[in-house]
Amino acid sequence: MKFPFFNRLQLKKITVAVADETGKQAQKVLEGLLAELPDLLMTCVVDISSGQVLAFYTVSSDYNPNQISLRHAKLLRTMDQALASNAWVGGPLTDVSVMLEDQLHHLRPMNAGKWYCFLAVRTADVNLGIAKEIMRRHTA
Repeated sequence: MKFPFFNRLQLKKITVAVADETGKQAQKVLEGLLAELPDLLMTCVVDISSGQVLAFYTVSSDYNPNQISLRHAKLLRTMDQALASNAWVGGPLTDVSVMLEDQLHHLRPMNAGKWYCFLAVRTADVNLGIAKEIMRRHTA
């Protein structure tokens, strides 16, 4: 049995966690993001229903996609439920952005809401508009 927390993260390399067509699709998304944002800190594609990381890229073991994947999946499910129950007025959930002191975290549902893509970058390297546009192009 493989436990992700027992294995060291592969740094500065796209790692595909599933060896099927979904893994290849996730890898293609991450390759596109990395080509346009070479200074990104971390990116990953996660299955929302299971919270499983399909593929990821990180520059440091401090950015571990296995630690955030379930939290973000729960966040997206909660937001979708709130939209469905008209808790607030709005259309479909297109993305979530969080601005930190020196980082930007961007979360975008994809694959008809079955997956999400997460991106963490330094605000010194890219602004919100550029990050959102690049994510939109590669996750559509």
